[in-house]
Amino acid sequence: MKQKTEWFVDWFDSPYYHILYGHRDHSEAEFFLRNLVDFYKPAPDAKIIDLACGKGRHSIFLNSLGFDVTGVDLSAQSILAAKQFENKLLRFEVGDLRTLSLSDTYQYALNLFTSFGYFEDLETDVKVLQNIHALLKPKGIFLIDFFNAHKVINELVRTETITREGINFHITREVVSGKIRKTISFEDLGKKHQYLESVQALSMQDFEVLFAQSGFNLLNCFGNYQLDSFQVEQSDRLILIGQKA
Repeated sequence: MKQKTEWFVDWFDSPYYHILYGHRDHSEAEFFLRNLVDFYKPAPDAKIIDLACGKGRHSIFLNSLGFDVTGVDLSAQSILAAKQFENKLLRFEVGDLRTLSLSDTYQYALNLFTSFGYFEDLETDVKVLQNIHALLKPKGIFLIDFFNAHKVINELVRTETITREGINFHITREVVSGKIRKTISFEDLGKKHQYLESVQALSMQDFEVLFAQSGFNLLNCFGNYQLDSFQVEQSDRLILIGQKA
């Protein structure tokens, strides 16, 4: 029997993923990254790894600030698109965070814009974090930017239709077995398509446990890209900073 492909393998390599989400605001991402650089003041020669980098927009921006950056993503199509921007201090590689093993080590590891919690269980999450831990230099910093699952569930929009490039994406959302699931259905060129997104509804307490089990000390927790403190009822984001213990 053929093994079922994981949802993120099909969806992230699909051109429709980039059509649906291609409107994302690059200025917002750059604002966030500038705030992080101002807050942590990394050394000019700091090496940064951008995990689940997609087409590399965050890696490219960090590199424009002068940093040595490596971007890693599971999607071969996204990495192919990113590679056109490579230079002496910017490189991209295809990699699965569950099995990631690189020869280099880094002062900073970033996982941005809810690119975590795609797996079936917390044990896999710990394995991913342990792999990230191994990539960091002693006292290296790990940042994870996740949605505030508590607020997402409280304000869940059950159904909506988004039109991009003439395609009507019909979206339904539900919470099932501790995961926030989004079903995306549409028709294009006479063919019907359906994709799934499923992200673990991880709380602040969940991450505290995951960090402890994988060897990170929690340093800071922010609730938005202005780096204000996290408030479970109001914050849009759950941004955690850990240090390699």
